[in-house]
Amino acid sequence: MSLLETRDMQATIVKQLLGEQEDANLDKHRYIDRLVEIADLESAEHQSLVEPFDRSVALVFQMFNDATLDPWDVDLSIFIEKFKERTKDAENVDLPTCGRLIRMAWQILHGQASTLLDRAERAEEEWEDDPWAMEGWQTEFEDEEYNFSVGIITGQTTGSLPDLLDGRIKREEGRPVTLTELLMSLQGAHQQAEERRIREQSRIKHAAEVSEWMSNVTTRMHKEDLEDDIRRCWEAIRAASPEGAPVTLVQVAEKLAEHSAAQGWTLNEAEEEGQVAGFVSALFLTHRGYTDLWQMEYPNGDIFLQDKLPKAKDFAEASTEIGIGPRLADGGDLGE
Repeated sequence: MSLLETRDMQATIVKQLLGEQEDANLDKHRYIDRLVEIADLESAEHQSLVEPFDRSVALVFQMFNDATLDPWDVDLSIFIEKFKERTKDAENVDLPTCGRLIRMAWQILHGQASTLLDRAERAEEEWEDDPWAMEGWQTEFEDEEYNFSVGIITGQTTGSLPDLLDGRIKREEGRPVTLTELLMSLQGAHQQAEERRIREQSRIKHAAEVSEWMSNVTTRMHKEDLEDDIRRCWEAIRAASPEGAPVTLVQVAEKLAEHSAAQGWTLNEAEEEGQVAGFVSALFLTHRGYTDLWQMEYPNGDIFLQDKLPKAKDFAEASTEIGIGPRLADGGDLGE
């Protein structure tokens, strides 16, 4: 028998609320000392409750009134599920107790929403300070419902609340809100908070991926030069076919990959760079008049390249023949 069961508690409910498996040893849980301490307090709120289920739920909820604990450690979905089962099967529902538990659950939910709001605000500040930040659906915090909730929680829109009722049709008060409706409202609010937490996790993951991607780009930027790529592509065509016969784009990409690998690139990076640089450079070579380019079968057939100046000794001579400035041919800017 666990330490809590000796105090008329249901250890299973406590473990489930704390996200533990049923076979877990609750006496070794990191919160067990706090739970036992609260369970022995005569002034604790659960002391006025009778049913072990109610006492167990109230015990866990009371513990998380401590601002130093993370309210996300409580699984409110378990409470909603078990509470619905209990009220459905009960012959006489103790409404005061039910209302007390829902109030305590709502406080936990409010704490979860507040911590999520703090994380979102800190993330926005970091995002604005990041020069490489890229916006996407993972970073969207600008929807009207979210802004309204932020205003209510922070008190910024409290003064404007009466204006929201102006011009509205007023009616006599209807029936009281039922316990089921209160529970459904709590469940809906919990689901919304959970969705925002998932979006926050996705945003953090997305930001990390973007940061890694941008670091790779920064590492490679000094290695990449379009004019050098064009020169290397022309030289790869010559190396693949010195006599000026047509060569495939695949052959050219392989030659470029060999060059990148010799510069210290990894095999995968060299292959990817060879394919991209080969394709882009081939288009420039054809546009400037160095080569002809065609494809026999569309869309999946081989792409062929053929040197239009097979008698030119080198790239500079070929550039001179077609009227390209010497500085551009050497990998620099256009000549005057």
